[in-house]
Amino acid sequence: MKQMNKFRKLSVVVLCYKSEEEIIPFVNLIEKILLATKMDYEIVLVANYFINREDRTPAIIKKMAIKNKKLKPVIKLKKGMMGWDAISGLNAATGDAIALIDGDGQMPPEDLTRLFNILFSGEFDFVKTFRIKRFDGYQRILMSSFFNRFFRLLFPNTFFRDINSKPKLFTKDALKKMDLKCGGWFLDGEIMLEVKRLDLSFAEIPTTFREIEWRASFINWKAVLEMIYSLFKYRFIYWFRK
Repeated sequence: MKQMNKFRKLSVVVLCYKSEEEIIPFVNLIEKILLATKMDYEIVLVANYFINREDRTPAIIKKMAIKNKKLKPVIKLKKGMMGWDAISGLNAATGDAIALIDGDGQMPPEDLTRLFNILFSGEFDFVKTFRIKRFDGYQRILMSSFFNRFFRLLFPNTFFRDINSKPKLFTKDALKKMDLKCGGWFLDGEIMLEVKRLDLSFAEIPTTFREIEWRASFINWKAVLEMIYSLFKYRFIYWFRK
């Protein structure tokens, strides 16, 4: 950890949409991980919402933040999907190292420890996980495999193992250089295209993707079709982006 002194503050951005009470133990575990680093930290809890859609998450996040000043709530009327939430959370983060993770428990928070250790080495601008084991069903596995293969077909000079896997961890400088605009489900893809465009040094580590038992997945064929459309759209955009 020879370069650890350049990281004075850590931020973890958690996407909390419709997590409700399940977010409480999840955030507690993240805080335990951050406390072990003995560094200053913040946990940015993104609980954006749609009008007329039942979701107790914003109220739960507000109560948590009142009791714990290390928690920073981001609660806005939603103007997009996952990408819009993620960008609003990343924009609110103030750390020198900034992680992005879903709050549904499928992505193990324990991976943050390994990712921080790699980033602290000073060798990389960006680190993330890739899924070698998955317990979310054959349909999701098929969707993900199709998407990753299609991504590499349209962007043959990219060598990423798993586009959508999280946590994703950025240095503050790397994140500032990225031009992230996607408000939909393709935000992970846009992040990886920015890593390639900016020629950032990156590393990927293996992880296990867990099953959600308390709610259905937000990823369905409609979301997949949106991502396929975005693949062609961004293929056109990145022909001209330098």
